[in-house]
Amino acid sequence: MSTKTAAKLFEEAEIDLKRANDELYRPSEDVVSFSACTFSRRSLYKYLHGLAQIYAEEKKIMLEPNLTIDQLITFCSQFNKKLKEVDFSNLYCKCNDVLKDPDEEIVHCTSVDMVSYCATLAGQVREIAQQKTG
Repeated sequence: MSTKTAAKLFEEAEIDLKRANDELYRPSEDVVSFSACTFSRRSLYKYLHGLAQIYAEEKKIMLEPNLTIDQLITFCSQFNKKLKEVDFSNLYCKCNDVLKDPDEEIVHCTSVDMVSYCATLAGQVREIAQQKTG
């Protein structure tokens, strides 16, 4: 993932967020929470990772590989006060973009409300990324 540009990460994040929202727009009994969770998580991770790349480049800082969502939030919040205002307190997913092992299936939320919250977070980070890249 570290070889992708911020623009490419944002492009992929947009696609993932659309997929998550498409899943969440179904009636709640029809939502596949695993899919919506996975797409929300990927979107949030990619938006944060793209922002982290931009800030690291601007500040001439070497970005550590394989940062978790939580680590990306901490890193990016140093450089963007709007990101500090986003309430990540109910974000339980602290994993990387996509786990590379079968345990990925156990790291997802089953609650439609929780998955919706994560998709909303991804949307808020998207707005910050759009303002940054304007």
